Amino acid sequence: MKQKLFVKEFKPIALTLDRIGPFRESPYAFDFTDQNLTPCNFYLLISKNGFGKSTVLETFTCLMNLLGQREPKRYCFEDLDYGTGRAQLDIRLCVNYSGKDRAFILSIIAGHIGEDVSLKLWDRDHLERHNASEWLRFGFISSFSGHIKKIKFNHDFVEDFLATIDTEKGAPPEGFNESAMDLPTVLSFSAYRDIPKIDHLSEVSFKNRSELLQLSAQKRSVSEPNNWGYEPVRAFSPHSREWSDSLDNLLIWLKWLGDGRFEKAIDLINRNVFEESDKFIKGIDKARLEAVIKNGESDHRLDCLSSGEKNMVLLLLRIGAHMTQNTIILVDEFDIHLHIRWQYRLFKILKRLVSQNPGFTIFATTHSTEILETYAASIDVIDDGVVKGGHLIEDLH
Repeated sequence: MKQKLFVKEFKPIALTLDRIGPFRESPYAFDFTDQNLTPCNFYLLISKNGFGKSTVLETFTCLMNLLGQREPKRYCFEDLDYGTGRAQLDIRLCVNYSGKDRAFILSIIAGHIGEDVSLKLWDRDHLERHNASEWLRFGFISSFSGHIKKIKFNHDFVEDFLATIDTEKGAPPEGFNESAMDLPTVLSFSAYRDIPKIDHLSEVSFKNRSELLQLSAQKRSVSEPNNWGYEPVRAFSPHSREWSDSLDNLLIWLKWLGDGRFEKAIDLINRNVFEESDKFIKGIDKARLEAVIKNGESDHRLDCLSSGEKNMVLLLLRIGAHMTQNTIILVDEFDIHLHIRWQYRLFKILKRLVSQNPGFTIFATTHSTEILETYAASIDVIDDGVVKGGHLIEDLH
């Protein structure tokens, strides 16, 4: 199908939760715009433990995932599948559609809610404030029997938009740290961001090195990684020890493609992660099929990096490999297990990503008082295209 729409902007502007996680008493609303109603592209969520920071990101991921589901049997989100929860994500969506530039508010709705009911209403006045011409609704409503029913579309564009996403699902990325794909994607990272050892190298005893290399060759291969093609949502597994989920597999695949992506990837890592050390990614061990880190006089694997280095390597490689022109990045507790120096470095790297990619939006949660103090002091200052915002969850009523 020839694509007759082009997504120029896909910016979250609001999220409303009701009867989800700790948000039980009444609908709880998050506004993702600044004081001028400009959508924020760098947004921090702050709260004590148990006040719902992670729930916000998980709900966001669930709603965005519906864009790729034609007839879902379940939401894969407990409060929507087995409870009475409901949620609404509002997006400012600017497109060129059939040769004309259009601006919509698209509401993605899910849960126990009436077909003609919304948690947030968009009248003509609200649309005009956001420079949008129409309000579009999409989503699924639940019955107490467990059946999920699609909300009736109120515009032909919704069907065309979903059909375009469906057609492009699985399309391989065409570059690294750049993309010609205009459709939106969410890249979701849990609070646990490790680079674990791959199973057959860590849990098996070997009589000698030749036995290890022989099994390695059997288990590892130059093969397309999991999570390679386009999807509206990518939630990366934090615990997988499988070869197909590993960063080694990703780097081997980029090297095999032979189109410069591997060189761009290691340059990005070496400049941003190892700029103040003697470490650097020097290449690939072809016998073992793994990336090689040079550290002074010694070599080691990716899984031998420090926790801070692993954190940033994982984020930068996954984002660079799977980004589109309209990418939403969710990072839960981006400061966890990081020394304050690494917190600031990661904070600056994330801001730089937004500055260099106008279609990016980053949502992150944090407990770091040092980062919060720095962030709060400059929240009203737009620097290098970064529009900052935040929300402190302190009263759930």
